[in-house]
Amino acid sequence: MSDQPWAPECTEDALLVAMFAVKRAFQARAVGLDPGAFPVLHHLASAGPSRQGALAEALGLDASTVSRQVRTLVDEGLLSATRDPQDGRATVLAISQAGREQLVDRLRAHRASLQAATAAFTGQERDDLVRLLTKLADALTAPKEMP
Repeated sequence: MSDQPWAPECTEDALLVAMFAVKRAFQARAVGLDPGAFPVLHHLASAGPSRQGALAEALGLDASTVSRQVRTLVDEGLLSATRDPQDGRATVLAISQAGREQLVDRLRAHRASLQAATAAFTGQERDDLVRLLTKLADALTAPKEMP
C-alpha cells in the first residue's frame, strides 16, 4: 500500500470527486428537510400525482427506498396518499400544500446558494455549466444499447 495520497488518475475520477463534493455541499445546506425528500417533492410538484412504483421508476430509485421516504413525507404532512380510484389496492401520492411550501423554501435556499457560489462566473460560464450538466445527466440516464 502506498503512503502517497490518492489523486484522480483521469478526468472521470476528477469529475466524480467534484460531483460528490457538490452533492455533499447541497446536503449540508438542506436544514429542516431530508435531502432525499427534495427529488420526491419536486417530481410530484412537476409531474403531478403518481403511484409509488411509477415515482420510484421516474426517480431511478429502489422501491423500498422510495417507500421509506414516502412514509416519512406522508407522516410529516408533505404528501397525501389516497387510494387509486382505478385500482383500490394501489395508492396515489400527491404533494400537499405544506409540501409545496417546503419545496419552494428549498428551491429559494438552493438558488441563493448557487447564486453565491457562481457569483464570480460569467454569464457564459453559467450557461455552459447548465448545458454540460444537463448533457451529462441525459447521457447517464439514456437507455444503453447492448453490445
